[in-house]
Amino acid sequence: MDPIRNLISGTDPMKSDPHPVPDGEEALRRMFSEPAAFTDRLPPVASLDEARRRRARLAGLLTIAAAAVTAGVLVTANLGSLTTAPAPANTSSVEAASEYATPTPTPTPSASASPTPTPTPTAAPVAWTTFTDATGQATFELPVGWGVTENPHMIAGAPYNTITITNEAGKKVSTLQMFYDLAVGYDCPVAKPVSTLDAVVLDIPQKAAKKPGGGPSEFAFRVIQSDKVYGTMALNDADVAPEATSCVLYNTIVGPENVPLVSFGDTMSLKQDGQDAPLTFDTLAEAKAYMGSQEYQYIKRMLVSLSLKPTSGNYVSAAADASFKLPAGWTAQEVAAGTPDFPAVGIQVSDETGKTVASLYHGAGGGLGGACGPETYKATELDTGTLALTEQWAFAAGARFSYRVLDQTSVGKGFSYQVGLVDKSSGQLSDSCLMYSVVTGTPRGTLSFADRASKGPDEPVFQSMAEAKAYMETPEYKKLKNMILSLKMPAQG
Repeated sequence: MDPIRNLISGTDPMKSDPHPVPDGEEALRRMFSEPAAFTDRLPPVASLDEARRRRARLAGLLTIAAAAVTAGVLVTANLGSLTTAPAPANTSSVEAASEYATPTPTPTPSASASPTPTPTPTAAPVAWTTFTDATGQATFELPVGWGVTENPHMIAGAPYNTITITNEAGKKVSTLQMFYDLAVGYDCPVAKPVSTLDAVVLDIPQKAAKKPGGGPSEFAFRVIQSDKVYGTMALNDADVAPEATSCVLYNTIVGPENVPLVSFGDTMSLKQDGQDAPLTFDTLAEAKAYMGSQEYQYIKRMLVSLSLKPTSGNYVSAAADASFKLPAGWTAQEVAAGTPDFPAVGIQVSDETGKTVASLYHGAGGGLGGACGPETYKATELDTGTLALTEQWAFAAGARFSYRVLDQTSVGKGFSYQVGLVDKSSGQLSDSCLMYSVVTGTPRGTLSFADRASKGPDEPVFQSMAEAKAYMETPEYKKLKNMILSLKMPAQG
C-alpha cells in the first residue's frame, strides 16, 4: 500500500460497509484531470442506505484532499504538472495547495484568451497661473492657455480697467470690470422665479458705506425660470433677505476702500426675458447638471480666487483744504510754508524710500520772479490730463495736469522737466528759459501741486528726449500723475 493509503486507512468510514473502499488515487486524479464542473446539487437520494454511502464517500474524498495538501510534493510527483489541467471551478482549493506546492512558470495565454480591458484615459490635470491686472488692484487665478486682454484707464486720478478672459478655444468666459459709475434700469411686466443653485462666500473686504440690506460678496450660480431657464455665473453682493422672484439679477460687488466697483462674471446683469443671457437651459435639471462640467468647475475656481487691494489711500488735510489719493507706501505730512505776510499750508510727499517726490502749497502767493536772458529753449509737453477738481474757479483758471520738458537747462546741459498742475498762464507752451507749475485764482490765492513749483539749479535732468519719454512708463511717474490728478478742494473763501 502506498503512503497515501497508509495515511488514510485508519480513518476510512467504510470499513464495515459491504461496498468496495473508494480508490483515493483514482478520485484525486479525476479531481485534477476530468473536465471542470461544479454544482451545489447532488442527485436525489434513493434510500437511507444510499445516503449513508454518499456521506461516507464525501468524507473519504475530503480526507484524501486534506492528505494531498499535506503531501503536496508527493502528489505533484505522482500526478504530473498541475498546470496542464483545466483550472477547477472551486479555486479556493487550488489557492491553498499552491501556497505549498513547488511554483511553476505561468503559461503564456493562448490567442483565444480575452484581452485585458484598456482603462479609460483621464484628462491630465491643468496647470494654473496667477494674473494681476495693469492697475495692480485685482488678482485671480486662471488655467494656463486661457487668454486675457485689458483696457486700463484713469478717471479723476483713480485707476479703472476692463479685462476679458477667454478659454483655450478663444471663447469668452468672463469679464472683470472695475468701473467708475453704473447706470441701471430695466422694466418688465412680471417678475420670474429665481434660484441660487450654487454659492460660495468670498473673503473680500467691503467698504463701510454699502447698500442697505446687502450681505457679503459671494460667487453664485443663479437662474431665472422664464420661458426657458436662464443662468449666470458671477460674483455679487448677496441679499440678506433674497426675493423669490425678480426681473433682473445684477452681478456687482462693493470692494475694499479705495477700490472701484467691481463686476466679475459672464454678465453684469441677467434679465428675466433671457436677452443676452450667457447660459440657457431647457430645464432646471439641465442647469444643475451643468455644474458637473469641467467648464463650470474651471470658471468657478477662477471667480472664487479673486482678491482686491487698493493701490492708494485717501489723504485729507483740513489745514490745506485739500484731499488726494496717496499711493500705497508713500507718506505725506504737513510742513511749514508761507510767511506771516503770506500765510499758507504746505504738504510734503515722500515715496517708499523717503525721497521727496512732490509738494503741495496752498495759500497767499508772493509772486513769481525770474527773467530769461537772450537765450530761450524749446518747450515740449509730453503728457496732460483732466483734474478731479470740479469747482468753478478751477474751470475759470484752466487748471490741468502737465508734464513738460525744456530741451536745455539753465546751465546748458540736459533736458529739464516739471510734473504738476498748471493753468492758462503757467501752462503756455512757448520757448522760454523758465517753467512754473502753479495755479492762481484759488480760494486761498495760489496753488502748487507738483514735483517742483519752479526751476532750480539742483533740479534733476534727462540726458535725452528719449529718456524723458521713457520716464512716463515708470511706476514713479504713473503714481505721481494719478496722485496729482486726484486732488480735490472744496470752494471756500
